[in-house]
Amino acid sequence: MQRRVPSFLSRLIHDRRGNFAMMAGLLIIPVMAAAGLSVDYSRYVSARAHLQSLADAAALALASDEPKSKRESLDAAEAIIGADHKAATVRDVTIALLESNDETVKIQLAGKLDLTFMRIVGQETVEVAAEADAERAMKGNIEVSLILDNTWSMSSADARGVTKIAALKTAASGLVNELMTARNGPLVKIALVPYADYVNVGTQYRGKTWLDIEKEYTVPATSQTCQMSTTKYECSAWKPANSTCSSNADGIVTTWDCSGSCTQWSPTTVEPYEVCSGGSAAQDYKWWGCVGSRKNGNLRLDDSSPNSPYPGYVSTWQQCLNPIVPLTSDKAKLVSAINGMIINIGSYKPNTYIPAGLVWGLNTLSDTEPLTEAAPYDPDGNKPRKVAILMTDGANTLRYRPSDGRHVAFDSDPAKAESQLQKTDSETVTICSTMKAKGIEIFSVAFMVETDRAKSVLESCATDKDHYFDASDSAKLMESFGNIGRSMRVVRLTN
Repeated sequence: MQRRVPSFLSRLIHDRRGNFAMMAGLLIIPVMAAAGLSVDYSRYVSARAHLQSLADAAALALASDEPKSKRESLDAAEAIIGADHKAATVRDVTIALLESNDETVKIQLAGKLDLTFMRIVGQETVEVAAEADAERAMKGNIEVSLILDNTWSMSSADARGVTKIAALKTAASGLVNELMTARNGPLVKIALVPYADYVNVGTQYRGKTWLDIEKEYTVPATSQTCQMSTTKYECSAWKPANSTCSSNADGIVTTWDCSGSCTQWSPTTVEPYEVCSGGSAAQDYKWWGCVGSRKNGNLRLDDSSPNSPYPGYVSTWQQCLNPIVPLTSDKAKLVSAINGMIINIGSYKPNTYIPAGLVWGLNTLSDTEPLTEAAPYDPDGNKPRKVAILMTDGANTLRYRPSDGRHVAFDSDPAKAESQLQKTDSETVTICSTMKAKGIEIFSVAFMVETDRAKSVLESCATDKDHYFDASDSAKLMESFGNIGRSMRVVRLTN
């Protein structure tokens, strides 16, 4: 009997079929449990990845838009999440936390995953969580030139009664504040180029080799001359009642009641009397910072030959508007200059010559004279990123005069005037093309522009169609500048 037991065990051990069946039976339960755990874990990983993608998308979208109230941010996040959420992957997705400010966005999501195989051991669901942090950030250094129309036409108002110049000040100041945050301040430099018929470079540059200023002089006082006359002129015809007179400055028509004004003067013989004329106080002709366009070839259209001078004009009173502010990181200085922009000086109500503003916008972004605050051009346009923002409310109304570099009215002959406008528009686009070839990104804003022709010029100037804005009123101008500011921020995930 004792011999049979070892013999039985020996046969059992050497019987592979029986041994495999026994081992398989013993191991089947843990193997199946492990397989079930693997499947559920794979589903968890998929659910976690999907929830993370929802959190990332919501954070990036909120950071790309302007800061909103908490309720508005929650509504926007829920809409973004709802559009991409796959309930079969993770259910009951909720926003556990949402924090948003001018600089960052933080969002935390929570959801549930229904388990399959783990139900065997009593685990029916598992919590899934994800978090994303996005930063409203700048990509390296950025240099911006604000090329802003300050012509007399900016005195008109939209349907809400907001003048164009007031709307521009609000929009431009908002852009400066958005770009020059506490975090981004050291990375951003902005220049301001107000332009009309001429540009004011500022009298601090007197004596620079890139200026050719007319000689200042004084016309001495003169005395009156008097003589006897027997003729006087008296009004012999008047405008009828309800007569209206008008004038046009930069497209702005001003009207007034001129009823009863004289339309004809007739000579009348009278007794001899003394008639005096002439006489004036001394007049000082000074340079106020006003410059025209360079007179050598086509140098007026680019920033090459930095020592080729710009003509500076003297006059008895200032006939150009606010001076340029070269590139600076001083936000307070920029906002003050923007809020101080004017559109006329007394009876001086300037017209529009866009090429002057553009070429000085180019000069502010160039590291060569006449202005040298900018960094050298980067072929890739990133170190630094150079941006020009051109805004105007209308078409060119002046032309370039080669003899003295002045910007003068179009010819009275309609055919000649049309040819001169075509040339001015063409030169506007040429300067924009020069800027783009140097890697300068151009945004253009048509503010309540009425003609398709003028809009076409601005659209041609822009880097592409996404860089062109057609603002029909002050609210649209604010929206356009806001979109430009946000497009200059590179939104990125930080977690």
